[in-house]
Amino acid sequence: MKNIVMIIITLVLISGCRKDNDTIDQFSDAIYLENNELFNYQTCFSISNINTNSGFIITDDNTYTKYADSMRIHPINSSVDCDTATLINIDFNKYSLIGITTGYGACDTIQRNILYDEKNRKIIYNIDIKEYTGGCILIYILSLNLALIPKIPDDYKVEFTVNRYK
Repeated sequence: MKNIVMIIITLVLISGCRKDNDTIDQFSDAIYLENNELFNYQTCFSISNINTNSGFIITDDNTYTKYADSMRIHPINSSVDCDTATLINIDFNKYSLIGITTGYGACDTIQRNILYDEKNRKIIYNIDIKEYTGGCILIYILSLNLALIPKIPDDYKVEFTVNRYK
């Protein structure tokens, strides 16, 4: 009986010591996309045409169209019609598209997670890159770190953090 009382007291103390951080949850339904999954015709778009180093948030069709046009290129092969090439279809009544450009080596490890901070009314997109220090073929990857998430409420902010580790 004494053990049961101690267990109950311990549980009460633990549950009474909850931090305000408990309002931060990880998005379990975020869909992470590779660059090539965004385009329906890859040779018509280039991410080097845009500057997304501070991150981007797309919540409507008009912004999405401007984003697509900013990446559109004129191909070397004149038989390719890039004027009709599009990005994937996204229902912005249900979803938002966020991302931030990062570069990393092919042997580096990248981890992405998106947190929902209800208390501070913000979405936090964390990207951790652990740089590989051993011998590796130097292939550089430029990624938009695209994430399709449930529609961001109008009164929310999005914060991007990119951390690099050796």
